Amino acid sequence: MPSYDRLLVASSKGGVGKSTTALCLAAEFARLGKRVLLADLDATSRSLDLLTGCEDRALFTFADLFGDTPPEKIPLVPDDSLPNLSLLPAMTAADARRLARERGTTPAALVREGLEALLGWEDGFDLLVCDTGGGLDAACAIADLFPFTIVVSEQSQTSIRAAEYAAARLERAGAGLLRLCVCSFDLDAVRREKRAGIIEMIDSSALQCVGVVPYDKTLQRAQDMGSLPDRQSRAAAAYRNIARRIMGYSVPLFDGMPALARKTRRAL
Repeated sequence: MPSYDRLLVASSKGGVGKSTTALCLAAEFARLGKRVLLADLDATSRSLDLLTGCEDRALFTFADLFGDTPPEKIPLVPDDSLPNLSLLPAMTAADARRLARERGTTPAALVREGLEALLGWEDGFDLLVCDTGGGLDAACAIADLFPFTIVVSEQSQTSIRAAEYAAARLERAGAGLLRLCVCSFDLDAVRREKRAGIIEMIDSSALQCVGVVPYDKTLQRAQDMGSLPDRQSRAAAAYRNIARRIMGYSVPLFDGMPALARKTRRAL
């Protein structure tokens, strides 16, 4: 099976589900037995500490990689049920500007410098999952450090096209294997609004799809509460399937979601 020790999550636009995808995949990899470090590289949104409900426990951030704190002292465990999942919260935008100015570099180059320091932490983790911001500057600055990149899209042709644009830029920047993940796919809307079905959307993209995450209102509720989605939810099952595919397993698109079987056949 393929073996990846670094996974980048990126997109050319915000609000498409990058942070959700990074968090949920990191959790699933941890459940599969890997020691996972989830790093938030988005200094603008800085959402992963909020999504995990640990914003009040985050004593260190990505900015501390540029100080005297050893990297292994910085991450925290956001969920007691997953002791092998650690989080490195994002630095603030003000810290990013200050550090870039002090070091005579750009914010994107600063992210790469910090990431390279983090990668020098030997035996710290089996898998590094990185969430990036809504633009591509930082993602392209570090793309060549990642053997696997997920480009996230929403359920629209314009979002798919934006994902293709992002993938093209990331490929030129040296990214490894590139795969598409479509988030918040509303199966009912395919029939109700006559929107493109799953196969039609995937076939229209030049990017190979690694997974489709169905729309799941329980996911938003869980994130508002700063917790991971229920393991029995559609979203959790979808991300579990994607994690297993990345690890090399052959997994049906909606495996583990029997309630969607009939809807899926009509929405393909």
